[in-house]
Amino acid sequence: MAKVPAGDWVPYVEAFVDVSRSPAEQSASVDALAALVNKDKLTLFDLVSKMDMYLTTTDHIVRSRGIMLLGEIMSQISLKLLDVNAITTLSDFFISRLSDWQALRGALVGCLALLQREPSVGTIMIADVKRLVESLIDNVPVQSLAAADRKLCFQIICCVLDHYPEAVKTMDDELLIWICQSIDEEKDPECLKLSFHLVEVVMKLFSDPSGLASQFASDLFELLSKYFPVYFTHGVGDNVGLPRDELSRALMHAFCATPYFEPFAIPLLLDKLSSSLPLAKLDSLKYLDNCIRCYGADRMVSHTSAIWFKLKEVIFSLSSDQLLSTGSPKDAEKNKNQIVSEAKNCLRTAVTCIHSTDRDIFINLILLDEDIVNNIHSVTTEEKSICRSSHDLNQLQALGSVISIIAESSTYFCTRVFQVHFARLVDILGSSAGFKSQHLNICNGSSSAAINYGALYLSVQMLSSCREVAVASRGDFPPVKSEKESWWLILEEKLDPFIHLLGKLLSIDSQPIQSAVTQKYVSCAVKGLLILTTFPEHCSLLLANAYEDILLMLTSVVARKIVVDKIIPLAKSCDTSMPLNLRLEACFEIGTTGVNEGMECAEYVAHLIDCYSSQLLPWLFTSGGVNELALSFAMHLWDEIRNVATLDRIRSQGLLDSLMMGMKFLVGVCTEEQQSLIVQKACSIISSMLSLPLKSMMHDLSSVEELVPAHSIQDTALVCLLSSVIVGLRPQTPVPDMIMMINLFWVFLLNGQIPAAHALASIFNKYLHNSEFSDENKLDKILDVILGRCFSVVLASSTLKMSHSSAATSDDANCSGSMSASICLRIDILCGLAWIGKGLLMRGDEKVKDISMFLLKCLVLNQISVDIPPHQEEHSDNVSLDASLATSAADAFHVMMSDSEVCLNKKFHARIKLLYKQRFFSILMPIFLSKIKETPAMTAKLVLYRAFGHIISNAPVSAVITEAHQILLVMVDILAKLSVDIQDKDLVYSLLLVLSGMLMDDKGKECVLENIHIIVSVLTQLVSYPHMMVVRETALQCFVAMSSFPHSKVYRMRPQVLRAAIKALDDKKRTVRQEAVRCRQTWYENYVLLGVGNLALWALSSYFPVGNHH
Repeated sequence: MAKVPAGDWVPYVEAFVDVSRSPAEQSASVDALAALVNKDKLTLFDLVSKMDMYLTTTDHIVRSRGIMLLGEIMSQISLKLLDVNAITTLSDFFISRLSDWQALRGALVGCLALLQREPSVGTIMIADVKRLVESLIDNVPVQSLAAADRKLCFQIICCVLDHYPEAVKTMDDELLIWICQSIDEEKDPECLKLSFHLVEVVMKLFSDPSGLASQFASDLFELLSKYFPVYFTHGVGDNVGLPRDELSRALMHAFCATPYFEPFAIPLLLDKLSSSLPLAKLDSLKYLDNCIRCYGADRMVSHTSAIWFKLKEVIFSLSSDQLLSTGSPKDAEKNKNQIVSEAKNCLRTAVTCIHSTDRDIFINLILLDEDIVNNIHSVTTEEKSICRSSHDLNQLQALGSVISIIAESSTYFCTRVFQVHFARLVDILGSSAGFKSQHLNICNGSSSAAINYGALYLSVQMLSSCREVAVASRGDFPPVKSEKESWWLILEEKLDPFIHLLGKLLSIDSQPIQSAVTQKYVSCAVKGLLILTTFPEHCSLLLANAYEDILLMLTSVVARKIVVDKIIPLAKSCDTSMPLNLRLEACFEIGTTGVNEGMECAEYVAHLIDCYSSQLLPWLFTSGGVNELALSFAMHLWDEIRNVATLDRIRSQGLLDSLMMGMKFLVGVCTEEQQSLIVQKACSIISSMLSLPLKSMMHDLSSVEELVPAHSIQDTALVCLLSSVIVGLRPQTPVPDMIMMINLFWVFLLNGQIPAAHALASIFNKYLHNSEFSDENKLDKILDVILGRCFSVVLASSTLKMSHSSAATSDDANCSGSMSASICLRIDILCGLAWIGKGLLMRGDEKVKDISMFLLKCLVLNQISVDIPPHQEEHSDNVSLDASLATSAADAFHVMMSDSEVCLNKKFHARIKLLYKQRFFSILMPIFLSKIKETPAMTAKLVLYRAFGHIISNAPVSAVITEAHQILLVMVDILAKLSVDIQDKDLVYSLLLVLSGMLMDDKGKECVLENIHIIVSVLTQLVSYPHMMVVRETALQCFVAMSSFPHSKVYRMRPQVLRAAIKALDDKKRTVRQEAVRCRQTWYENYVLLGVGNLALWALSSYFPVGNHH
């Protein structure tokens, strides 16, 4: 087919990219281009070739529009056949654009379009899907995006899990961490529906008992529980197209996704049953019903008592007065009836689905319940007429429902109910009816001939239940007839007197009784007779003549139309379905190729290690399937390290760091069995080469300090390499001689070796598997000793130590006497403590509080130095030490909160508790705010500012925004004060990014508007920040974002912002100048109608030509 000339279709591209065109024109352009591609009048190659400038330009507005156009076209050509090369090329492009946040939406649209293609027209490769997900995890913080972009992200990951599960089921737990962070605090209904489905699918995908589902069940359910029950807060005119019931159903499916939610879901649902809100009660019962079916009997047995008591409360005690309702009393009564009906359904499910080795556990719980026993006793000992109160009638109906539910659930339960109650009830009816009398007395009174209505009602309910059991047990019924004391034999024994009683009840029309009362009795009798005649043939108790007699009885009341009214409910279907437990097993095979090459020349090996560590190993790590290669490589490395000359060359040539990182990667990709081999090899070589007396370290921690100065440079290199092995281990890998290992690393930590701290942090983070520590308390005690000694060493001879000398312990005195560590050494030990604290923090260990409080003490050392008496001012060395320790303590919080590539990350199998940064931020925030407020000296306050700045900048932006009203002014003051020192330039930039995040959030905007004058002043200073170009660029971008704020709030700031923007036009960096032009234009255009004075200002600023500054 003839191709369309470029001149005919390029205007469509230009129209879409031009932001001044109307949405209708832009949409028409997409439709026209997609039609040309679908009709083969325009090839994708030609299209992309002509669009190259729009897809790669540095103008982010044009680039984002170009990528969006390509993504929209891909969405409209989803049925067009594309070859593998085209799809792969497009996949590479859109995946690479996920890191371009300014053009993110177009990349998301394109990725989703590729994922949604059918196999018949060409689909994306599995390897590309995996890269897409990894890029999404690395580059896209979902909760910082707009609702439309968040929806695209959820659609993408749902599509991957639904249609490409093999691409993600071998991924690490970083996928679930990203999912949790993406869902947290979501508010948009459509995004919530997708996120609920996302949880459902991912929990089923990783449902192996030792898999990720069990590890993340608590954290995921904590996120889900915030949305239960589902309420809509949108107004009538908000045009939310998603019904509440649909969203609630999606949440219910998420609740039921995995049995691992059981310990959290069931208590929550039972607790919500106590709510006075009808919606909460109703949803709780619906969710509980489905959860019982999905979680399985083994998990639900432990909840039987709690479930029964809650359901009993609803069925027997709920009244419309207990429910909050804005409607009429009729609506409240309707809500009550709906809730009670749902509670009965839930009880039926519980009785049917919850089994145990003791199958009587649930039925005994109900039949022996004190309230049930008392109700049945009341029915069987008193003459109950229909004329009693409505409360008594409701209680009787509730009791009948519960007994029916039990009896209908199985043949065994039916027999149990009949054995306990049926014969006695029929006997009571016989005695109260007086079979020899001609007429029945159904009035309430003391007459011995008065019919016990309660016994009649319950008997008919039981009769209905055994009929349902008979229908359900067609093939298994013969044993029921022959079983001793079965329900069938009990009914057969009592059948004749029961039929006689029901027949007599049909003749009461001649008695002077109110019509309503008559109908109640006759209705019960008709129902009982109809049940008897509709038993299945294989288990019918009636002979031919009995059928004829009952037919004659029923014809006598046809004229009253009761029979017709009562036949209809008998068409109920019997639901005998059992709950379906879905279990998926994620399995995969890893193909490997062993490498066993000789390494003869130590010098070449050293250079190869550097190459492998910095380039090859990181690439292999992302590719997978390399554990045999990694094992072989690691074992050969340790063989070469045994050679002292090789070790000296590695150390002398500065390749130790590369070798350490390479060793971590090698160990990290291995299996537990392979890692065990590497550990044993390393320990064997270390023990043979190390000059330290390892035997003395096997059991005792007390003599470690004596060994601190007793090691060589070679020992340091060996221990650093051993620490790299420990860092890369999986938590379940067995480690021999753990006491010796901890003592060894402690010795080198006290000598200021940070790799030793990495190893200790990994040990305490993972609680590495070892028979010596079957009890975690033992490892905790060792940790306490290590922390206590390190605290003493760091503070030895400090001002804090001097000011509290009277309270110093003998251990501290001995430590300070034997340790005359230099300032640098103490700083290194303090950094090592931060790494140990990081390991404890990431696993959620409470002992991180000890390290945090110690660091806080170090932060205020400057304040103590200021306050020391004049006669002690000769201790200038102590003051200098305090200042250094305080600065290092501030940096320690950066170590604890930031992500690390060298230690304690997912690649090296660290234990990471979900949302640990948020929790740490929430705990420390009020402490720092109080300390800052109490500290008058600016020197001491700057250290607190630096520490708090590290905490804020590394906490999730959403958590910071939540507390914006408390910390915004402090954060702005930190920006202003730290912008003076060049050493704080990275921290200033990080804090500025947090502030920019606040400007994009509705809650953050509110706080910013309240303090707009101060924030604009600080941003004006940062526009001229000399130490980092991106700080100046980001400050101008913040001004652009603020231009959309309400005019009344920011108009007074306009001259100040424009002066800063005009000044930035002379910046040395082109990027800053371009942002300054954009800032100036944005603030002018948003307020162009504000007066002639403003136009004059614009005229003056136009004399600064932008082009001359390139």
